[in-house]
Amino acid sequence: MKLLVASYITPPLLALDLAAKLWARQALEMNAGPTPLLPGLSLRLVENPGISFGIMGGSPLAVTLLTGAIIAMLLVWFIRSHVVPEQFALGFILAGAMANLIDRMVHGSVTDFLVWGPVQAPLFTNNLADIWITIGVILLFGGLLLGGRTQQTGDRST
Repeated sequence: MKLLVASYITPPLLALDLAAKLWARQALEMNAGPTPLLPGLSLRLVENPGISFGIMGGSPLAVTLLTGAIIAMLLVWFIRSHVVPEQFALGFILAGAMANLIDRMVHGSVTDFLVWGPVQAPLFTNNLADIWITIGVILLFGGLLLGGRTQQTGDRST
C-alpha cells in the first residue's frame, strides 16, 4: 500500500482551523466592529450560512450536501493520486473543506473571523480553512500548469 505523503498535513491543518474558530467564538463578540490586528487585517466574528461571500445562504441543507459530495470526490482523487505535489495540494483543500463542513454541521454556519482590507472598508472576511483551500488550489493548478504531475510516489503497477 502506497504512502500518501500529504495525509500528514491534513489533520494538523484541520485541527488548527477548528481551534481558531473555537477561539474566535469565545473571544470575539458576534458582529461587533472589526478589531485591528495588523495593517490590512482585523478580527471580527461573523457567521456565514452560505459558501463563498454568502452565496446559497438560504439553503443550509443544499450547501451541506454539496460540500459533502465535493469532499468525497476530492478524497477519491487524493487516494488515487500518485503525484506528491498533487497530494500535498489536495491535502490543503481537504483540510479546509472538512473543517468548514464540521463547523457548519456543529454551528449551522461557518465561523469567519479574519477581515482583510482597511477597517473602514473591509474587502472580505474568511477563516483559516478558506486560506488552506486557497493555498491548495494555487499549489494544485500552479503545479499542473508548470508540469508538476511528473513526480511519482512509490511504485505504480501497470
